[in-house]
Amino acid sequence: MQILFDARVLGAGMHGIARYCQGLLGRLLADDGENEYLVLIGRDEVRQRFKTAGPVRWIRTSIPLYGPAEQILLPLRLAGLTFDLYHSPTFTIPLSFAAKGIITLHDLIPLLFPEDYGIRHRLFFRLIVTPACARAFKVATVSQASAKDIVSLLKVSEERIVITPNGLDPLWTKGGEEKGVLWDEDGEGRFILFVGNPKPHKNFRRVLAAFEKLKEEDGYPGKLVVVGLSGQDVGGALKGEVLFFPRLDDAALIRLYTQADLLASPSLYEGFGLPVLEAMACGCPVVIGDRGALPEVAGAAGFQVNPLDIRAIKEGMRELIENQTLRAALREEGKKGAARFTWDRSTQVVRESYRQWNGAKKGIRAGGSSRPRGDEAGERSKTSGP
Repeated sequence: MQILFDARVLGAGMHGIARYCQGLLGRLLADDGENEYLVLIGRDEVRQRFKTAGPVRWIRTSIPLYGPAEQILLPLRLAGLTFDLYHSPTFTIPLSFAAKGIITLHDLIPLLFPEDYGIRHRLFFRLIVTPACARAFKVATVSQASAKDIVSLLKVSEERIVITPNGLDPLWTKGGEEKGVLWDEDGEGRFILFVGNPKPHKNFRRVLAAFEKLKEEDGYPGKLVVVGLSGQDVGGALKGEVLFFPRLDDAALIRLYTQADLLASPSLYEGFGLPVLEAMACGCPVVIGDRGALPEVAGAAGFQVNPLDIRAIKEGMRELIENQTLRAALREEGKKGAARFTWDRSTQVVRESYRQWNGAKKGIRAGGSSRPRGDEAGERSKTSGP
């Protein structure tokens, strides 16, 4: 079977969705010898990242993700190509291909927090995401929490949803070996770590307020290290106590996870929460919000707090810093929990979906129909073999 895998999200930056795409595609290309892959890329250098077990055809295009061009120009770019299934690891797929597609929704945050997003996001979900999900053979997502949202908000049947969580490469379990901290190679400075972006649901402002209380009320001697946000003007009692790193490579990030007192990740909502998983793998205790996918991902390793309560966040930080028995237990639980999230696990689910599509397609053709619709194929896949 020929699979068109849309990897245009892979570029210079490796945000969460790009990491998901690279991890999933990397394992599929390395291990799947039964299917032929056509891989859609936006940069030629991307192909150098992968080892392949079978035939791969790389298709270069400059058509960007998410815009109207991919709905109009991408089908024209792909005209004449033969493929059986279109797999998109992002939120989007050309609607003309959706009926023979797998589309991946990592979360529905723009629908859950509409006040934080503009009209463009709402139109994108209404005009592209919702009809694509209605037509698609399968809708993939990264957690049970996101799956429930997809059922509730987009009215996708549970039978058409597959859970394909993020995985981790082995380098995350090795820990950082360098001594000292990034801002002082000879020092041994203590710090609390925040990894995220400026979006409101990441809850950075409450983390900052909780950190200030921790220093004022409990005398915490360390700093707050912020990865993923540009430097902000933090004055008053926190002047010089908050350090910003807009972007770090994996080696530097692993070093921070390994040395931090804890990761503060009390998000208002996450569809998965990759920094929490990374921290767990590195043995870093985590304070998490008590909603969304974070409790699901962290399990017993996460110290849960109400993310709307600044004092609760502060007390969670204090408890993980002062209670050494709890710290040791959560570190151990974190490493064990992180080991559950592998790309092998997710690619097995994906390859089974491929087989179901192939079986459904054969069954429908034998019955005289031209092409299986998403819901029709989903029903037939229950009885048709690969």
